[in-house]
Amino acid sequence: MRRSGLIQASGVRRALCGACFLFTTSLAHASGALVIEGATLIDAARPDLASPATVVIEAGKIIAIGQLDEIDRPAGAQVIDATGRFVMPGIADMHNHLRSGQFRPDNDQAGILRGLLDWGVTTTLDPGVPVEQFQTLRATIAAEPDVYPRAFLMRGVFTTDGGWGDGYRPETAAAAREIVREIKAAGSDGVKLMYDDMRWVTTRPFAVMNRGIAAAIIDEAHRQGMLAVAHAPIQTFAKQALEDGVDCLLHGVISEPVDAEFIELMRRNGACYVSTLVMFETNAGYAEWADRMQAFDVGHQLDPQSLELFYGVSPGTPRLDNIGWAVERLPVLRQNLVTVSRAGIPILIGTDTGIPGVLPGISAQLEMVLHVDAGLTPEAVLRAATTNAAIVMKQPGAFGTLAVGAQADLLILDGDPRENIGNIRLIRHVVRGGRIVR
Repeated sequence: MRRSGLIQASGVRRALCGACFLFTTSLAHASGALVIEGATLIDAARPDLASPATVVIEAGKIIAIGQLDEIDRPAGAQVIDATGRFVMPGIADMHNHLRSGQFRPDNDQAGILRGLLDWGVTTTLDPGVPVEQFQTLRATIAAEPDVYPRAFLMRGVFTTDGGWGDGYRPETAAAAREIVREIKAAGSDGVKLMYDDMRWVTTRPFAVMNRGIAAAIIDEAHRQGMLAVAHAPIQTFAKQALEDGVDCLLHGVISEPVDAEFIELMRRNGACYVSTLVMFETNAGYAEWADRMQAFDVGHQLDPQSLELFYGVSPGTPRLDNIGWAVERLPVLRQNLVTVSRAGIPILIGTDTGIPGVLPGISAQLEMVLHVDAGLTPEAVLRAATTNAAIVMKQPGAFGTLAVGAQADLLILDGDPRENIGNIRLIRHVVRGGRIVR
């Protein structure tokens, strides 16, 4: 459905939004204990969980899981009857730049971050917060942490003169190390390298960072106890970054099928792999992608007028003039994801929100769908969207799991995502830090 359907849906969305505001406002301020009764529990890290079961939450954490007649319900607890429904950890979108996904980027990072909760995203990584906005965003989140997803933030990115992206451009290894130490002191959760000539979207490749400088950035990040991630979707550059110790690839590999050497380097580093399939899929056509988003949005959460902007516009720019190259290699990108997953490499869900077309929230849900479309099992995708993120961020058991002591960041769904991963959109409630926020 295209334009006529979009306009027709706008009145429905306005009506829904008024009700949603009242519902969200009344429940977001609920305090004390929360009990979720009778749900089927889904946890990729704990497939042995018995269901149906009851989850007891207090002070923002899960304090008990078991059968109702075996668990003491805290006095005065708010109770949700989830009989016939499904409870799982919230989604982690581990590549999200907190932009609107429109052609004019929205700088309301805190508002976009908060809005992710409506789509079930309870954890996110922004690998490249603009330097001038980093401290403000950190302070805003710290003031009310539970009204936002758990947010990992990286301050700025590293590039080079004539390279892709705006960011730090050290001219020597020593200067690069000094910047890494500065980033660490500012509270960054890691460093990001733009290690790509962008040949997959342009006939005039960009300059690539000096390898010695890139290696110094990665090494100093590790000395400072930080994660080092790389934008490197060309296998040659990805291998170089892995040889120098990088911890995660944020766009997968699109240039060619990954080989045995690549897999071995990933294993040696214990590196993670983020395909950002939705970002690449938009290159095949904005109108087609807008149609897919609208069809998927059964709750009418999207703004129809925003979707309307994507009709009649072609991907690419005068500088990024080779979009067709990437579109032709989408099957390679998908197969590489499957190959890497089957090799036991940890997969994470990430979207690169919000380049044009990659809208906040719904893109994380559709990324999960695209992973299954590529050939992963729903169980593998649920693991990528939950427990793997906590492991990569060195906080296993703290979030992304239904375990006693874990942060109570949960989704209550009307359908089982193991039967159909698209059921991830059927959200009845979102719980963040033990509070119902949707």
